[in-house]
Amino acid sequence: MTRTLICALGLGALVGSVPLQAAEDPGIALPAVPRAVLLAANDPPATIRHVSAEVSVEDTPEVGKAPAAALALGPKTIRVSPGTTAIVEVAIDHLNRIVTPFTSPQVRTVSRATTQVDGNAIYVATASEEPVSLFITEAGDTATAISLTLAPRHIPPREVRLVLTGGVAPVRIATPALKPPRPLVRNDQPYVEHIASIFRALAQNWVPPGYGLRKVGRGERLDCRQPNLAVTTAQVFEGQGLHILAAKARNQGKQSIVLEEYRCGAGSGTVVAAVAAWPRSRLAPGEETELYVAVRPDDSDPERGEWPSLLSGQR
Repeated sequence: MTRTLICALGLGALVGSVPLQAAEDPGIALPAVPRAVLLAANDPPATIRHVSAEVSVEDTPEVGKAPAAALALGPKTIRVSPGTTAIVEVAIDHLNRIVTPFTSPQVRTVSRATTQVDGNAIYVATASEEPVSLFITEAGDTATAISLTLAPRHIPPREVRLVLTGGVAPVRIATPALKPPRPLVRNDQPYVEHIASIFRALAQNWVPPGYGLRKVGRGERLDCRQPNLAVTTAQVFEGQGLHILAAKARNQGKQSIVLEEYRCGAGSGTVVAAVAAWPRSRLAPGEETELYVAVRPDDSDPERGEWPSLLSGQR
């Protein structure tokens, strides 16, 4: 025990008497680490949050946050004319909608794309990048045809609206009634329904049953005594004791107007039975609409005399 202590003291004295040599400087300067970095090292790890790709324009943004932006792809309107092929971009692997100017369109194609007709619209779907050629006509009337070449692209589904220009709109002739219509009596319910059916057929580009289409003759001009309204008579449908004058009305003013049907007439010698505007009666500046006026000959007899209605206030 005593010998061990003496040896330890001897070694300690020897170490204290020998000077220690400093380590050699490698010449590398280490930058100081900021205190904020050392404190941040103790923070919990960051959390990665998933952001949904769906955007709703009806969502109300939270306070202090900017509102989310919504991207909308609207329909594309293309003016087409018979004899000219229009090139239209459509989506691949999506359903595309083509709105035609025909009431009952008919599609003819040799491509492998699928087509389906619903009303006046055609739905087209293709899974290939090969162009799709279509001929679109009115069912039962091939006089007017629209030629389309669809170019498939990797884009969202498209809605294409076709407007027919440079050609004559298809006029469909309705099937005549099997039985001749009975004579119509003015002011009775069948007479009113008959005029309403005529206007309905004209609005759908049909020639009413029992009526023939001819050019406008002398003195067959519509006149609407309304400021800034220009009327151009285009066609006359004649049959069953009535003349239906079809015209185009245009607002030439700088403000919107409402077409007032009661101001429209067809000249002397005729009596206006009904007036209708289609497809609109309110016209913006430069806007047009179709005007139908049903007239009948003025066969009133001045010598016969008329007994006024008691409801008119006259005696």
